[in-house]
Amino acid sequence: MLSSPMRRAAIATGASIASTIGLLIAGTVPAHAAGENWAVYSTHFSPKGHDIPLRYGRHDNTAGHTTGFGKYHIEDRGHLLGVSWSTFKKDIDETLDSPTIKRSKKNTTWTCDSNKINGVNLTWGNMKVSYTHSTSGTPDGRARGIITACYLNDCGCFAAEEKTSK
Repeated sequence: MLSSPMRRAAIATGASIASTIGLLIAGTVPAHAAGENWAVYSTHFSPKGHDIPLRYGRHDNTAGHTTGFGKYHIEDRGHLLGVSWSTFKKDIDETLDSPTIKRSKKNTTWTCDSNKINGVNLTWGNMKVSYTHSTSGTPDGRARGIITACYLNDCGCFAAEEKTSK
């Protein structure tokens, strides 16, 4: 079996090719709600290997929704806490790859809480990542992906409890 970074790269390449082929076959991109950006910022994988992209998403308080999703939502809520996006993405991967995570599911949203003794980040500790496998309404056929992520020492984000827009 491929190591985690190699596995991630191989699956990301396959997902990218599959979404491109899907768009070419369909010929058009489905319409989506105003204020939503379905472009993928980074690719991550659930503990069971499912493709869960971090999309640019939707800002909080736009298009009739109080809570956004994806990269814009994480920035709007201040979940980065001064950490670089490069580090934040590595912490997301470490959380999802951890054998000690606590997983839970509510409706179609999965939440993974890292549970490492020293945390995934030396300053901010463990992390929570909420995502969905749902492909409903996505223009590229990939999962809607990561709704939100935050460090547990900071988490006041309830976006994971709200449905992403359809």
